[in-house]
Amino acid sequence: MNRIKLFSTIGLLGLFAITNAQAVQVKVTIKNNSAANGLAITPVWVGFHNGGFDSYDSGIAASSQLQSLAEDGNSSALAATFGANGSLNRVQGSIGSAPITAGTSASALFDLTGNLDNQYFSYASMVLPSSDYFIANGNPFAHSLEDLFNNGGSFSFNIGTNGNINDAGTEINDFTTSAGNGLFPGLPPMQGAPNTGADENGVVHNVVNPFSGFLNTPTGFDLTAFDFNSASLYPNGLATVTISAVPVPSAVWFMASGLIGLVSLSRKNKTNQI
Repeated sequence: MNRIKLFSTIGLLGLFAITNAQAVQVKVTIKNNSAANGLAITPVWVGFHNGGFDSYDSGIAASSQLQSLAEDGNSSALAATFGANGSLNRVQGSIGSAPITAGTSASALFDLTGNLDNQYFSYASMVLPSSDYFIANGNPFAHSLEDLFNNGGSFSFNIGTNGNINDAGTEINDFTTSAGNGLFPGLPPMQGAPNTGADENGVVHNVVNPFSGFLNTPTGFDLTAFDFNSASLYPNGLATVTISAVPVPSAVWFMASGLIGLVSLSRKNKTNQI
């Protein structure tokens, strides 16, 4: 076998591995749909899994991991639980390095296996300001990436829609101990340390009347923009998630063309040697 043919064969094997591997990179973008002076959300924890991860269940007491997220926007305990079994090939990360405020977006890239190990998408974030409001998908099978893996492209869905924002039931709703106050002039100073509010000892439940029962609401403070259950103010929910398959770089296709040319050259040389 001459050098050109050997190089061509090795190159084609490498190209075969590139073009036929199941691995896929995706971009996840979170856009806050709130109007001016509306709600913010903490950096959004996201995880890709095989359907075996359930972040919460309504009607029961919140886990300690969910409590940390819902009260303080701290997703580290949730992330530790998600990643505890490394053999499951789960992938996770955080979208945003600071609160995602009204009208802004944040994105991140993730490398996935492109199969059942990473087929389902979960998310979780604290709603700001609040004592323990959060958004997350309680159904682990709610968002499948199967079509994205097979056909590329992208898809979007809204989160924090009417009837889908929850109270963790772990802390009494009180503006003096709410996280995120500093983002909204007119509210009391931000809480000085995590887990400082009074225990509620309740269960996870849907929020029906946002902020109506909060203690220590400042006199004259306008809560209108905080009404996330208003169809006119939040017609697309609190935020929109867009997940896109990142296209294969054009350099790969350029390399493919070059390798095909080398194969043709190798065959021509072999014909001339007969």
